[in-house]
Amino acid sequence: MDTSTKIYGLVFLLLISLSSAAQLALENGPSTTSASAIINANRDSKAPQTDLLRTHTGEFIFGPATRVKFKIFEDESGLETTYFKIGDLPYMQSDGRQMIPHDVADGEHMMLYYSVDKQGNQEQVRTDFVYVDKRGPSVTSAFNKAPVSFNEGIPVFPSGTVLSVEVADEKVDVQKVMYQINEGPKVEGSSSFTIDLSAVEDEKVTIEVNAYDTFYNMTKEIIEFRISR
Repeated sequence: MDTSTKIYGLVFLLLISLSSAAQLALENGPSTTSASAIINANRDSKAPQTDLLRTHTGEFIFGPATRVKFKIFEDESGLETTYFKIGDLPYMQSDGRQMIPHDVADGEHMMLYYSVDKQGNQEQVRTDFVYVDKRGPSVTSAFNKAPVSFNEGIPVFPSGTVLSVEVADEKVDVQKVMYQINEGPKVEGSSSFTIDLSAVEDEKVTIEVNAYDTFYNMTKEIIEFRISR
C-alpha cells in the first residue's frame, strides 16, 4: 500500500470519529432540550385558544367576589399572558385571582378576552355576555287576614293572623334565610315559610328577615304591624 492511500485512510477514519463524537454530544449534551425547544418555538405560528369558565352556577353569572377564570389551550411555545375586560373598563391581565371589579354594576355586561403565547401569537378577541349579580333575593310577605284598622300608619291585624313569607332570586338560588321576631332569637327559615303569630305576646310586632343568595348577597326586609288583643 502506498503512502497516499494510507493518508486517505487515516483522514477517513478521523472524519468518522469526529462525526460520531459530535452526534454523541448532541444526544447527551445539556443543550439538546433547549435547542429542540428553540426549533419548536420558531415553528409555532398557532395562537392560543381561550375559554371563559362558567361559575358554580353553571352559567356566566358572577357575584361581587367571584374570580374570573379561563382555560387556555397552548401546547407549543407556551402561554405568555391572558387579557380580559368587562364593559367599558380597561383590559386587565389575568392571573386567575382577579375578582369582578367593584365598579361593575349589577346586570348584563360584555366580556372581551384573548391570550398571547411566548412567540407573540395573539388569538382573535373572544366575546361572551356575563351577568354580574350584586342584588340579594326578593322577600315578599302576605297575611292570611285583612287588617282591622291602622295605628299611626301601621296595620293592625286580628288575633289568629298567620304571616307567609316567600323568598326568591331572579338569577341564582336562595342560600339562606333567617328571621327574628322583636328581640327574640334568630330562627332559620326557608324560601317559603309561615309564622303563626298567636304566640306573640307583644302588641307591636317587628319581624326582620335576612335572605342570602348563592353569592351571599343579602336582602334585609323589615315587616312591622300590630296584633289586636
